[in-house]
Amino acid sequence: MAEIWERRVERLEALRDIDALIVDLSRAFDAGPSAEMLRPLFTEDAVFRVDRYGVLSGGDAIAEGVAGNAEQGFRWTLHYLVSPKVTLDPAYERADVEFMLWEVATSASGRAYWIGGRYVADVRKMAGGWRFGALELRADLISHYPDGWRDKPEALGDA
Repeated sequence: MAEIWERRVERLEALRDIDALIVDLSRAFDAGPSAEMLRPLFTEDAVFRVDRYGVLSGGDAIAEGVAGNAEQGFRWTLHYLVSPKVTLDPAYERADVEFMLWEVATSASGRAYWIGGRYVADVRKMAGGWRFGALELRADLISHYPDGWRDKPEALGDA
């Protein structure tokens, strides 16, 4: 009986750690994006497919490529990565993961965008935690928002 409980706890810990990996990804994307924050989230041989816009191969190339995108792609982002569906392998060493994306962004040209879709990923348990071995963005919506973003009002009554 104790073995069953240990396995259940191990499974719950794996699910929680994978949720934390997704949170860390969103924070790294929104921090510049930050190559330093992104790098530890990916395996050495990871592959990141960015919809039809390109493929980055290797953890270092992913971190540097995403961070470098701020100069020509999106310079500011706010990612909401939600509703993860995680399918763990029986050994709890790998998992297939899918989660939804809702994002507001400002391009390098200053234009505002709504972005929506989902990410599909393969994650692996490594020394030090879970990492993305493969990540794919499947964008369903990348739409310019011509009104752009505004500063927060001083009071909610002014909204």
